[in-house]
Amino acid sequence: MLGDPASNKLLIQAYRYSMLHGAAPLLSLQRSSVIPTNYQIVPVVMALKKSNRVRMLIADDVGLGKTIEAGLIVSELMARNLVSRILVVCPRNLRDQWREALEYFFHIDAKVISSMHRRVLERQLPPGASPWEHYRCLVASIDYVKKDPIRHQVLEIPWDLVIVDEAHLAAKPHQSGENQSVSMERYDFVRELSARAKHLLFLTATPHNGYTDSYASLLRMLDGNMVSGSFNEPRINRELAREYICQRRRKDVEDWFKEHSEEENPFPERMQEEVLVDLVFDEEKQILRTLSNYGTKILDSAEGGSYKTQITAKWTVMHLHKRGISSPAALRKSLKNRREKLLSKIKSAESEDQASLTFEQAKATVLDEDLGDDETDEEAYYKADRNVFGSLEANKEELAELEKLVPLAEKITPAKDSKLRKLTRDFLSQAISGYYGPAKIIIFTRYKDTLDYLEREIPQRLPKSKSDIKIMTVYGELNEAQRKERLNEFQRLQIGILIATDCISEGINLQHMANIMVHYELPWNPNRLEQRNGRIDRYGQKVPQVHIRTLVMSDTLDATILKVLVEKARRIREEFGFSPPFFGDDANVIDIIREQGIEVPSVQKNLIDFGEDRRSHEQINPFDEETIERIKAESFYGQSDVDFSEVRKRMKETEVLIGSEEDFRNLVLNAFRNLGCAVEENHDFENTLNINFKDSQLVIPGQDREIKRATFDPKLALQNKDIVQLNAGHPIVRRAIELVRQFVFEGKTAGYGRTAAISTAAVQKVTLLYHFLARFTVDTKPAGIIEEILPVACDLTGSNSLDAREIEAIWRSRPMPMRRTREEILPHLKKAIDPGVYLPVLQSRLEKRLEAIKQERAELKEKFDESDQHWLEGLDDVSQASTDMLSVTIYYPAVPGGASR
Repeated sequence: MLGDPASNKLLIQAYRYSMLHGAAPLLSLQRSSVIPTNYQIVPVVMALKKSNRVRMLIADDVGLGKTIEAGLIVSELMARNLVSRILVVCPRNLRDQWREALEYFFHIDAKVISSMHRRVLERQLPPGASPWEHYRCLVASIDYVKKDPIRHQVLEIPWDLVIVDEAHLAAKPHQSGENQSVSMERYDFVRELSARAKHLLFLTATPHNGYTDSYASLLRMLDGNMVSGSFNEPRINRELAREYICQRRRKDVEDWFKEHSEEENPFPERMQEEVLVDLVFDEEKQILRTLSNYGTKILDSAEGGSYKTQITAKWTVMHLHKRGISSPAALRKSLKNRREKLLSKIKSAESEDQASLTFEQAKATVLDEDLGDDETDEEAYYKADRNVFGSLEANKEELAELEKLVPLAEKITPAKDSKLRKLTRDFLSQAISGYYGPAKIIIFTRYKDTLDYLEREIPQRLPKSKSDIKIMTVYGELNEAQRKERLNEFQRLQIGILIATDCISEGINLQHMANIMVHYELPWNPNRLEQRNGRIDRYGQKVPQVHIRTLVMSDTLDATILKVLVEKARRIREEFGFSPPFFGDDANVIDIIREQGIEVPSVQKNLIDFGEDRRSHEQINPFDEETIERIKAESFYGQSDVDFSEVRKRMKETEVLIGSEEDFRNLVLNAFRNLGCAVEENHDFENTLNINFKDSQLVIPGQDREIKRATFDPKLALQNKDIVQLNAGHPIVRRAIELVRQFVFEGKTAGYGRTAAISTAAVQKVTLLYHFLARFTVDTKPAGIIEEILPVACDLTGSNSLDAREIEAIWRSRPMPMRRTREEILPHLKKAIDPGVYLPVLQSRLEKRLEAIKQERAELKEKFDESDQHWLEGLDDVSQASTDMLSVTIYYPAVPGGASR
């Protein structure tokens, strides 16, 4: 049967793309949408060295893409049938980001599980079935899974792979002595989970908190042989440990790009400033003085209580202080909440302390620490407002002071807000005019009340020509769909402001949305500050510079913290390439200020002096030279000695073989149309497509029946979250390619593509071009199969075989009008499928290709040769398995005028 030339080309393209990277050593690339940079391949290569039992700590710096690196390892292990049951353990605010990354980049169907999500998941299960057992990939927060009965349910499952993100949270808390009591829930759970999991990945940008015993506990969970000695005095076997740890500072990667990469340094330059805000108005100064006196009244009320009550009172006063310097609106809301609580307690004549938050929670709200699964940030702030202490008489006295404070707070109007004025007049007016590049700004605030205040007041304080600027807000109470919709809308804006709380300070990458960030308050946890900065200052930022401003109120604790923490930390980071370990397990910013004898503004001095924590054990000094040198000595920065040039070489060869981006676009769109899809241009700024699968053969369960905005440009998709990238790993593209292969392979349809005749000026005589599906077996464990499309060309006698360059020229030549009749072509076609014509040429081509594969893999083994690299065993033991003829195309020479001879 003589087929159609267009279908013939479509068939070969479909086969080529279906086997994308099929012969490459890294199988993960055919399962993902990732375009990894060279440095992101290093952890995968390290994992392959120990693929029988992968145990790794990926400790790359913030912004280097640890999630992508881990996902590539997951895909690689899945492709090799080494992993099927996966558990991701992370902080609560990272769960949705993990689920989205696994689905978007790696096409892995992951489910978030929590007390709320579980009810939905169980509705889809048979009665009595366990979601832990039923679903193959689950994402859960560490504080959900660490407690009974969930803990036991999780530990009963034979997980193939466990990923622990922000793994430093699961390290063993430091103990200065064996009898010191510390909270061990997270550590105990992860330690037991790690012992049961075959493969284990720890991810953290801050593995070392300054204490060797805590740091060593992570390494011990990966492999006990890495650490010897007691738990309190461990000794790390560095030679062994370096095989399990991939740890690179941003400086390491930048240096690598300078030496090895053809690409330019992909990281932006950070332009960071702290802006001191002087209090311009007397009303502001008065409210801070009065608030300090009011805080003393709260502390006096708690004086007769237990030690923990006194310390909780201290954290409550600090919370009110932070609300006061955040915004007038936040302070007024806190005073309102506190007044309601005092009135309620006095009315009910309750004499007991009524602390809505525990000591630990109250501390966490002030120090910007993770609250776990028990409270959202806003719930915790509300409860902190309502922490009331002391007798009824003390409460009445406090209420009297509070009633004096409320009208003073009302006097701080937006017009008399020095910080708001500084933000709008001195910075935003320049930023939205394009002074710093794209006129899009992200403003972080800790509090929803301040967010609402800024959303309302910023347009009123900007120049009239800019007062209509679009302002988007994102905060914790939004559900996932609402949050995503708002981020997508902000991304599409040419000019705009995004105001957000810390619900997006981790996990969500914002580098494609903006290059300007403002911290409206200084976080008292420097790790939180760096996490926020890392949302825009990271790989993929499209602007050469990022601009970061932090607003700090003069003569407040914030200014002291800036001096003590932020400025010193920046100097250490510039010199050593990493941040100091600000907080050990119990240490905090207040301890550091107190222990270093730093001068504190007089109005806040009582916050430092009151209720000192009673600790008998030593506290680490994060800026001490000994501490910094210990971290430097015990870390494993670098890993630049991993050679993966052969891997990249093979990937590049495959990318060249399958054709250009335009070839792929044409293939997919032709496939969609042949399969009944409606494809239309959206005529938008990004030139996206609308693709409707409703009446086509491409409807896949669980997939939408329409892609509203699709593109083939990977960078455009990364920069616009609502645009879907169509790539070789996308489920619908895969399905389309598979259907096309069947559609044009069968002889019953009009679109038959296994044979064709083409007239072209690229040949001087009748030439036969064959495409064979060649299979080679690899004697690895498990055994591997290499499938390749092997083009072979010769004349009608089976002689004069063409080389690869000549074949490619014919394949890509422009067809000319065909003047030969069907009756003239069929005898040639009959001759072409005679094995006597093509077998000698095919066999010669197979032998050469087999030797080339063996040589490539032998060179790869030499570069990686180590005794324990099981994935390399048999890698170059390749043999020919089978071949199938996919198609034969007869090329006839065309005369210059267009006729074929």
